[in-house]
Amino acid sequence: MTFGRLALGLSGLAAAVIAQPGGGDWFPCPDLYLGTLQGEEVPTDEEYVAALQELDVEELRHDMTSLLTDSQPCWPADFDNYVGLFSRLSWHAAGTFRNTDGAGGAGGGRQRLDPEASLEDNMNLDKARALLGPLKRKYGAGLSWGDLIALAGTHAMWHQGAPLTEFCFGRLDEPDGNRSLPLGPGPLQEEVAPCAGPEQGACQDRPNDTALAAVQVGLIYVNPEGPMGVPDPNGSARDIRVVFEKMGADARSTVALIGGGHAFGKVHGACSDKEYEHPAGLPPNEAREANVYPYVGKCPPVGNGTTGTGRSTWTSGFEGPWTSTPTQWSNEFFVYLVDKEWELWTGPGGHYQWRLKDQPDDPRMRLTSDMALLADPEFRHWAEVFARNATALDEAFDAAWHTLVNAGGGWSSSKRCVQLGSPPENPAAPSHMLDTDMDPAVDSGSQSFGVAGLAALASLVAQVPSFAS
Repeated sequence: MTFGRLALGLSGLAAAVIAQPGGGDWFPCPDLYLGTLQGEEVPTDEEYVAALQELDVEELRHDMTSLLTDSQPCWPADFDNYVGLFSRLSWHAAGTFRNTDGAGGAGGGRQRLDPEASLEDNMNLDKARALLGPLKRKYGAGLSWGDLIALAGTHAMWHQGAPLTEFCFGRLDEPDGNRSLPLGPGPLQEEVAPCAGPEQGACQDRPNDTALAAVQVGLIYVNPEGPMGVPDPNGSARDIRVVFEKMGADARSTVALIGGGHAFGKVHGACSDKEYEHPAGLPPNEAREANVYPYVGKCPPVGNGTTGTGRSTWTSGFEGPWTSTPTQWSNEFFVYLVDKEWELWTGPGGHYQWRLKDQPDDPRMRLTSDMALLADPEFRHWAEVFARNATALDEAFDAAWHTLVNAGGGWSSSKRCVQLGSPPENPAAPSHMLDTDMDPAVDSGSQSFGVAGLAALASLVAQVPSFAS
């Protein structure tokens, strides 16, 4: 069986394991290729709509709640909860939408397909889709990938306290990624939405001259380090305003989405990309050409951990959480952004980020794109409102998130919207403090590849679809 040019069989299992002296062995998640494909058959509109009406939404939500804290050895959950990973998954699928030409959005479930699967900003999201694979298999045609990807972050954030009120099913999966070609990179994108600047990273120099929304082809939004990697909050604020306006967001929604999303999870830059070439590994399109697995991380294991996962993960090149309660909803992001003084430094991933000036050893961090919310007067106004009034943030985030995940095309002929109700009073997993980011070897029992890893690989081989090279 093959995935592009990647051939897997029993003789190839040993080669698939990435061994590192003194640490655990990297191995892929069992449903890796269920959520990252080159193409597949999908239900018709009529078939999907009929199946959707039979979908047991309450059982699905119960299963998603269980998954949140079911940390898997192949991709351990930060702080024992997948809320950060799943919110990023949904963000990056829905956030491709641009109102300039209607391209993008979560509809169609195209994030599982190229070009979106291999976009630079989607590093390691193949693991998130793999973790959702068992749910897709269980619920079948009535649960599209588009709905599952959008629901994963929505339900996770709701369950961890975000006051989201409604979710609409009805995204019809597409068999290939053709409708994402205008996002780039490629000839069609260069024709319909060219970079309107002197180079990648400055594509919004002349924003009215292009339908492109991102500052760089391959990114969903802006460079979090700052324009062209320069840590300039003023320049970043200008980029944010242009990009989010092209997504259809006003200043209130923009600030709520950035800070609300950063209530959860962390960024990952465990080792320097100045020392390790492609520390996250290769994206799916390049991995197929090289006949290797996508995104095999290279950062060395911490203690008895696993190479490239857990505390050794490299995704964005930045490192650390935004808040002291990264598995629970709060307005702490804004409180500390407004009330504390932040200083620039180079993090372990080799990139500029910001730390608390009076507490430089505190692992909480901010990106230049976060600091930009203080540089723009209107952004700062809303940041100060949200820092002082948590209810105002609740209302703004609910409205902005609902608009985000429902934007764009790719919908079936019939939606099914459900009210989420009040978030649980006791979210899954206590609010782990910053020094408890799990050691994968200790917490997942994955000190060595062993029988469990071999079983996972055998399961993976059984799941790989067959496509011609």
